[in-house]
Amino acid sequence: MGHRHPSRLKNPEVGHARARWLLRAELAGCDDCRTEGDEDALSDLASGGIFDSLLTGFVLSRVQRWHSPGRPSRYPTTVYRVAPMDERELWWVPTRHCMRVCTVTASQEVDTVPALRELRLMSVPDRALVLDDVIDGLAETEG
Repeated sequence: MGHRHPSRLKNPEVGHARARWLLRAELAGCDDCRTEGDEDALSDLASGGIFDSLLTGFVLSRVQRWHSPGRPSRYPTTVYRVAPMDERELWWVPTRHCMRVCTVTASQEVDTVPALRELRLMSVPDRALVLDDVIDGLAETEG
């Protein structure tokens, strides 16, 4: 693409440059760039890759949001376990499955390896559903 999407991102956990580019394209509403970025993310399921960076950013931003003193959690735990039920119900079924195997520790570290493994076993349309949930969640925390 010959253009840029100027935007400062609030989520520093999304560290991969291409993942940040995709998130900025989402926030700018640029359909062409989102399509290109989605294809890149759906094909890059390596640890430290685009999808991994987006998934890590999603988990860390959401866990910070869900954490409350009245709702103690035992760590390490799965993301699914700490997510409020009303939010889990909004996720697509493939996303719920990934969040059941993705773990977070008390020190706010995320183990995405099992989720990436599950994503590799999913069909591309199911991966796209997970990516949609992740991007939507990140865009919500940016807005």
